Amino acid sequence: MVTTPAVIGTLAALSFTSPKYEVRVERDVVYAQARGYWTSSEEEEGMGLGRMMTKLGVKHILDLDMDIYLPEDDTASSRPLLLMLHGGSYFFGNKEEKGQSEWCRHFASLGYVAASINYRLGFKLSKTDIGRAEDDAVEDARSALEYLLGRKDLRIDPGKVFAAGTSAGASTVMALAFTPGAPRIKAVCSLWGSLHSLQVLENSRTAILSYQSVKDPIMPYGEGYPFTKKEGALWPPSWLFISKMYGTGAIHRRALELGLRSEHHPVEEPGHRLHMGHDGSFTPLFYTIQGRMVAFFSEEMAGE
Repeated sequence: MVTTPAVIGTLAALSFTSPKYEVRVERDVVYAQARGYWTSSEEEEGMGLGRMMTKLGVKHILDLDMDIYLPEDDTASSRPLLLMLHGGSYFFGNKEEKGQSEWCRHFASLGYVAASINYRLGFKLSKTDIGRAEDDAVEDARSALEYLLGRKDLRIDPGKVFAAGTSAGASTVMALAFTPGAPRIKAVCSLWGSLHSLQVLENSRTAILSYQSVKDPIMPYGEGYPFTKKEGALWPPSWLFISKMYGTGAIHRRALELGLRSEHHPVEEPGHRLHMGHDGSFTPLFYTIQGRMVAFFSEEMAGE
Protein backbone atom coordinates (compact mmCIF):
# COMPACT_ATOMS: atom_id res chain seq x y z
CA MET A 1 0.00 0.00 0.00
CA VAL A 2 1.29 3.46 -0.90
CA THR A 3 1.25 5.56 2.24
CA THR A 4 0.19 8.86 0.70
CA PRO A 5 -1.36 11.51 3.02
CA ALA A 6 -4.82 10.50 1.77
CA VAL A 7 -4.19 6.85 2.64
CA ILE A 8 -2.80 7.79 6.05
CA GLY A 9 -5.86 9.93 6.72
CA THR A 10 -8.21 7.12 5.74
CA LEU A 11 -6.43 4.61 7.96
CA ALA A 12 -6.49 7.04 10.88
CA ALA A 13 -10.23 7.63 10.43
CA LEU A 14 -10.97 3.90 10.25
CA SER A 15 -9.31 3.45 13.63
CA PHE A 16 -12.34 5.21 15.18
CA THR A 17 -15.06 2.99 13.73
CA SER A 18 -14.93 -0.19 15.85
CA PRO A 19 -15.37 -0.55 19.62
CA LYS A 20 -12.09 -1.51 21.26
CA TYR A 21 -11.94 0.21 24.64
CA GLU A 22 -13.61 -0.08 27.99
CA VAL A 23 -15.12 3.25 29.01
CA ARG A 24 -14.66 5.29 32.17
CA VAL A 25 -16.69 8.35 33.03
CA GLU A 26 -15.72 11.56 34.81
CA ARG A 27 -19.05 12.67 36.23
CA ASP A 28 -20.33 16.11 37.20
CA VAL A 29 -17.26 17.98 35.98
CA VAL A 30 -17.88 21.73 36.37
CA TYR A 31 -16.86 23.52 33.18
CA ALA A 32 -18.17 27.03 33.91
CA GLN A 33 -20.40 29.17 36.09
CA ALA A 34 -23.16 31.38 34.74
CA ARG A 35 -26.25 33.26 35.91
CA GLY A 36 -29.51 31.48 35.15
CA TYR A 37 -32.71 29.96 36.48
CA TRP A 38 -31.61 26.35 36.84
CA THR A 39 -29.59 23.59 35.22
CA SER A 40 -30.86 20.18 34.28
CA SER A 41 -29.06 18.55 37.19
CA GLU A 42 -31.66 20.02 39.51
CA GLU A 43 -34.40 18.17 37.69
CA GLU A 44 -32.93 14.89 38.89
CA GLU A 45 -33.22 16.11 42.49
CA GLY A 46 -37.00 16.03 42.26
CA MET A 47 -37.79 19.59 41.22
CA GLY A 48 -41.25 19.40 39.69
CA LEU A 49 -42.81 21.79 37.19
CA GLY A 50 -44.46 23.84 39.93
CA ARG A 51 -41.15 24.33 41.70
CA MET A 52 -39.52 25.25 38.41
CA MET A 53 -42.10 27.97 37.77
CA THR A 54 -41.46 29.55 41.17
CA LYS A 55 -37.76 29.75 40.34
CA LEU A 56 -38.38 31.98 37.33
CA GLY A 57 -38.46 35.02 39.60
CA VAL A 58 -34.72 35.45 39.98
CA LYS A 59 -31.51 34.14 38.43
CA HIS A 60 -28.63 32.70 40.43
CA ILE A 61 -24.99 31.85 39.78
CA LEU A 62 -25.07 28.21 38.67
CA ASP A 63 -22.42 25.53 38.25
CA LEU A 64 -22.58 24.12 34.74
CA ASP A 65 -21.37 20.55 34.59
CA MET A 66 -20.76 17.69 32.19
CA ASP A 67 -20.05 13.97 32.11
CA ILE A 68 -16.89 13.08 30.18
CA TYR A 69 -16.67 9.60 28.65
CA LEU A 70 -13.13 8.37 28.02
CA PRO A 71 -11.54 5.33 26.36
CA GLU A 72 -9.82 3.35 29.12
CA ASP A 73 -6.12 2.55 28.61
CA ASP A 74 -6.02 4.46 25.32
CA THR A 75 -2.49 5.58 24.46
CA ALA A 76 -3.31 7.61 21.33
CA SER A 77 -1.52 10.96 21.21
CA SER A 78 -4.67 12.69 19.94
CA ARG A 79 -8.36 11.86 20.00
CA PRO A 80 -11.48 13.18 18.28
CA LEU A 81 -14.12 14.86 20.43
CA LEU A 82 -17.90 14.44 20.41
CA LEU A 83 -19.92 17.10 22.25
CA MET A 84 -23.50 15.96 23.00
CA LEU A 85 -26.49 18.11 24.03
CA HIS A 86 -29.86 16.83 25.22
CA GLY A 87 -33.21 18.28 24.16
CA GLY A 88 -36.10 19.52 26.27
CA SER A 89 -37.27 22.85 24.80
CA TYR A 90 -34.72 24.80 26.89
CA PHE A 91 -36.80 23.95 29.95
CA PHE A 92 -36.29 20.25 30.70
CA GLY A 93 -33.61 17.61 30.20
CA ASN A 94 -30.45 16.23 31.70
CA LYS A 95 -26.94 15.26 30.61
CA GLU A 96 -27.60 11.70 31.78
CA GLU A 97 -30.53 11.12 29.45
CA LYS A 98 -30.45 7.55 28.19
CA GLY A 99 -29.88 8.31 24.50
CA GLN A 100 -27.13 10.87 24.99
CA SER A 101 -25.28 8.81 27.57
CA GLU A 102 -25.43 5.66 25.43
CA TRP A 103 -24.13 7.48 22.37
CA CYS A 104 -21.32 9.03 24.43
CA ARG A 105 -20.38 5.62 25.81
CA HIS A 106 -20.32 4.11 22.32
CA PHE A 107 -18.12 6.84 20.86
CA ALA A 108 -15.73 6.62 23.80
CA SER A 109 -15.41 2.88 23.12
CA LEU A 110 -14.22 3.83 19.61
CA GLY A 111 -11.50 6.11 20.97
CA TYR A 112 -13.30 9.44 21.13
CA VAL A 113 -13.53 11.77 24.08
CA ALA A 114 -17.30 12.25 24.42
CA ALA A 115 -19.00 14.77 26.68
CA SER A 116 -22.67 15.20 27.56
CA ILE A 117 -23.34 18.59 29.10
CA ASN A 118 -25.89 20.34 31.26
CA TYR A 119 -26.67 23.91 30.30
CA ARG A 120 -28.89 26.71 31.58
CA LEU A 121 -32.62 26.07 31.33
CA GLY A 122 -35.83 27.95 32.01
CA PHE A 123 -37.54 31.01 30.59
CA LYS A 124 -40.47 33.29 31.17
CA LEU A 125 -43.16 33.21 28.51
CA SER A 126 -41.91 36.11 26.41
CA LYS A 127 -40.08 36.33 23.11
CA THR A 128 -37.19 38.15 24.79
CA ASP A 129 -36.68 35.58 27.55
CA ILE A 130 -37.06 32.58 25.25
CA GLY A 131 -34.53 34.09 22.86
CA ARG A 132 -32.17 34.69 25.76
CA ALA A 133 -32.54 31.03 26.84
CA GLU A 134 -31.52 29.91 23.36
CA ASP A 135 -28.54 32.27 23.36
CA ASP A 136 -27.52 31.10 26.84
CA ALA A 137 -27.51 27.48 25.68
CA VAL A 138 -25.19 28.35 22.78
CA GLU A 139 -22.91 30.30 25.12
CA ASP A 140 -22.79 27.36 27.54
CA ALA A 141 -22.03 24.88 24.75
CA ARG A 142 -19.20 27.13 23.61
CA SER A 143 -17.85 27.32 27.18
CA ALA A 144 -18.00 23.53 27.43
CA LEU A 145 -16.12 23.13 24.16
CA GLU A 146 -13.45 25.62 25.21
CA TYR A 147 -13.07 23.83 28.56
CA LEU A 148 -12.60 20.47 26.87
CA LEU A 149 -10.09 21.81 24.35
CA GLY A 150 -8.20 23.41 27.24
CA ARG A 151 -7.85 20.07 29.08
CA LYS A 152 -4.49 18.94 27.70
CA ASP A 153 -4.75 15.66 29.59
CA LEU A 154 -7.71 14.69 27.37
CA ARG A 155 -5.44 14.82 24.30
CA ILE A 156 -8.18 16.19 22.03
CA ASP A 157 -7.25 17.00 18.44
CA PRO A 158 -8.76 20.49 17.83
CA GLY A 159 -9.08 19.61 14.16
CA LYS A 160 -11.39 16.66 14.93
CA VAL A 161 -14.22 18.22 16.90
CA PHE A 162 -17.77 16.96 16.31
CA ALA A 163 -21.09 17.82 17.93
CA ALA A 164 -24.55 16.27 18.07
CA GLY A 165 -27.84 16.93 19.78
CA THR A 166 -31.54 16.20 19.83
CA SER A 167 -34.30 18.81 19.45
CA ALA A 168 -33.25 21.96 21.35
CA GLY A 169 -29.81 20.40 21.79
CA ALA A 170 -29.55 19.96 18.02
CA SER A 171 -30.59 23.56 17.45
CA THR A 172 -27.92 24.65 19.94
CA VAL A 173 -25.05 22.71 18.37
CA MET A 174 -26.11 23.89 14.92
CA ALA A 175 -26.07 27.52 16.08
CA LEU A 176 -22.70 26.97 17.77
CA ALA A 177 -21.18 25.33 14.69
CA PHE A 178 -22.12 28.31 12.53
CA THR A 179 -21.29 31.10 15.01
CA PRO A 180 -18.40 33.28 13.82
CA GLY A 181 -15.38 33.00 16.08
CA ALA A 182 -16.49 29.79 17.79
CA PRO A 183 -14.07 26.85 17.97
CA ARG A 184 -14.18 24.97 14.66
CA ILE A 185 -16.62 22.06 14.57
CA LYS A 186 -15.81 19.69 11.72
CA ALA A 187 -19.26 18.10 11.47
CA VAL A 188 -22.52 18.20 13.35
CA CYS A 189 -25.39 15.74 13.67
CA SER A 190 -28.73 17.53 14.00
CA LEU A 191 -31.50 15.26 15.21
CA TRP A 192 -34.82 17.05 14.62
CA GLY A 193 -33.29 20.46 15.33
CA SER A 194 -33.75 23.84 13.66
CA LEU A 195 -32.31 27.30 13.10
CA HIS A 196 -33.82 30.78 13.24
CA SER A 197 -31.86 31.87 10.17
CA LEU A 198 -30.47 30.05 7.15
CA GLN A 199 -28.04 32.88 6.58
CA VAL A 200 -25.82 31.64 9.41
CA LEU A 201 -24.89 28.64 7.25
CA GLU A 202 -22.60 30.99 5.35
CA ASN A 203 -20.37 31.37 8.43
CA SER A 204 -18.67 27.95 8.40
CA ARG A 205 -17.79 24.92 6.28
CA THR A 206 -19.13 22.50 8.90
CA ALA A 207 -20.61 19.32 7.43
CA ILE A 208 -24.16 18.42 8.46
CA LEU A 209 -25.82 15.06 9.08
CA SER A 210 -29.51 15.32 9.95
CA TYR A 211 -32.62 13.27 10.68
CA GLN A 212 -36.21 14.39 11.21
CA SER A 213 -39.75 13.22 10.65
CA VAL A 214 -41.46 15.07 7.81
CA LYS A 215 -44.52 14.97 10.11
CA ASP A 216 -42.73 16.28 13.20
CA PRO A 217 -45.39 17.79 15.52
CA ILE A 218 -42.88 19.83 17.56
CA MET A 219 -40.27 21.31 15.23
CA PRO A 220 -41.05 22.48 11.68
CA TYR A 221 -39.54 20.24 9.03
CA GLY A 222 -39.34 23.03 6.47
CA GLU A 223 -40.08 26.46 7.90
CA GLY A 224 -42.65 27.57 10.44
CA TYR A 225 -43.22 27.69 14.17
CA PRO A 226 -42.70 25.02 16.83
CA PHE A 227 -45.48 22.95 18.35
CA THR A 228 -47.61 22.54 15.23
CA LYS A 229 -50.14 19.85 16.12
CA LYS A 230 -52.03 19.81 12.83
CA GLU A 231 -52.13 21.72 9.59
CA GLY A 232 -53.09 25.34 10.20
CA ALA A 233 -53.32 25.01 13.99
CA LEU A 234 -50.69 25.92 16.52
CA TRP A 235 -50.67 25.17 20.22
CA PRO A 236 -49.52 27.02 22.16
CA PRO A 237 -49.64 30.16 19.96
CA SER A 238 -45.88 29.98 19.54
CA TRP A 239 -45.72 32.71 16.91
CA LEU A 240 -46.32 35.16 19.79
CA PHE A 241 -43.18 34.01 21.61
CA ILE A 242 -40.79 32.43 19.10
CA SER A 243 -39.42 33.67 15.79
CA LYS A 244 -39.92 31.54 12.68
CA MET A 245 -37.68 28.50 12.53
CA TYR A 246 -36.17 26.40 9.73
CA GLY A 247 -36.06 22.65 10.17
CA THR A 248 -33.70 20.06 8.78
CA GLY A 249 -35.35 19.93 5.36
CA ALA A 250 -34.87 23.65 4.77
CA ILE A 251 -31.38 23.59 6.27
CA HIS A 252 -30.34 20.73 4.01
CA ARG A 253 -31.52 22.48 0.86
CA ARG A 254 -29.70 25.70 1.73
CA ALA A 255 -26.54 23.86 2.79
CA LEU A 256 -26.35 22.16 -0.61
CA GLU A 257 -26.82 25.51 -2.36
CA LEU A 258 -23.84 26.82 -0.40
CA GLY A 259 -21.70 23.83 -1.33
CA LEU A 260 -21.60 22.39 2.18
CA ARG A 261 -21.50 18.65 2.71
CA SER A 262 -24.99 17.82 3.93
CA GLU A 263 -26.59 14.41 4.30
CA HIS A 264 -30.26 14.47 5.24
CA HIS A 265 -32.53 11.57 6.19
CA PRO A 266 -36.23 12.47 6.14
CA VAL A 267 -38.33 9.99 8.14
CA GLU A 268 -41.90 9.26 7.09
CA GLU A 269 -42.97 7.93 10.49
CA PRO A 270 -44.64 10.69 12.55
CA GLY A 271 -43.09 11.76 15.83
CA HIS A 272 -40.43 13.95 17.34
CA ARG A 273 -38.10 11.90 19.59
CA LEU A 274 -37.53 9.26 16.95
CA HIS A 275 -34.69 7.46 18.77
CA MET A 276 -36.78 6.53 21.82
CA GLY A 277 -39.99 4.55 22.16
CA HIS A 278 -42.84 5.50 24.48
CA ASP A 279 -41.64 2.86 26.92
CA GLY A 280 -38.16 4.41 27.10
CA SER A 281 -36.50 1.76 24.94
CA PHE A 282 -34.31 2.51 21.95
CA THR A 283 -35.99 2.31 18.57
CA PRO A 284 -34.22 0.65 15.60
CA LEU A 285 -33.54 4.18 14.31
CA PHE A 286 -31.39 4.86 17.39
CA TYR A 287 -28.84 2.33 16.15
CA THR A 288 -29.19 3.47 12.54
CA ILE A 289 -28.37 7.02 13.59
CA GLN A 290 -25.48 5.81 15.73
CA GLY A 291 -23.95 3.87 12.87
CA ARG A 292 -24.36 6.71 10.42
CA MET A 293 -22.83 9.21 12.85
CA VAL A 294 -19.78 6.98 13.21
CA ALA A 295 -19.41 6.64 9.44
CA PHE A 296 -20.12 10.31 8.67
CA PHE A 297 -17.59 11.59 11.19
CA SER A 298 -15.04 9.03 10.02
CA GLU A 299 -15.54 10.17 6.42
CA GLU A 300 -14.89 13.75 7.50
CA MET A 301 -11.65 12.73 9.21
CA ALA A 302 -10.57 10.74 6.15
CA GLY A 303 -11.24 13.70 3.90
CA GLU A 304 -8.82 16.05 5.65
